[in-house]
Amino acid sequence: MTETLSNISIRAAGQSDAQALSELVAANAQKLLRQHYSDTQWHAFMSYYSVDVLCAKMKSQQVYCAMQGDKIVGTIALDKDYVVGFYTHIDHLGQGIGTFMMNHIEQVAKQQGLKEIQLAASPAALSFYYKNGWQKVRDILPRYAGVEFEETLMVKQLG
Repeated sequence: MTETLSNISIRAAGQSDAQALSELVAANAQKLLRQHYSDTQWHAFMSYYSVDVLCAKMKSQQVYCAMQGDKIVGTIALDKDYVVGFYTHIDHLGQGIGTFMMNHIEQVAKQQGLKEIQLAASPAALSFYYKNGWQKVRDILPRYAGVEFEETLMVKQLG
């Protein structure tokens, strides 16, 4: 499935995209998330998006790339009914790419027969999710690489 937003398209990610995806997430997180994380959390977060870990995730998740020409400008994934790994390149924020990717993943989920999807939102992303129809379920403390993070479990009904 390929969708287009002016000069942006979405395609399935492959193993050869792992390095670019890792770099995209790192740049985004450095700018938007680093200030919210302790050093321990930061190192756990970065290991969670290493090339090797991303390659492993691609075997069990549906991972997509938002493309502008041959450049990856965003990524999003679906792990069963859970949206994960959702990032827009830092230079492309505010251009509608995030909303476009979210609409794409919602269509993928609907095609799989899902009635709702969920995600864990970082504090920096809450306003985006509220604006796009997501509802807070509760605050959660998930662990990544043995380190606890403060996030918000959110859900969206698919109609």
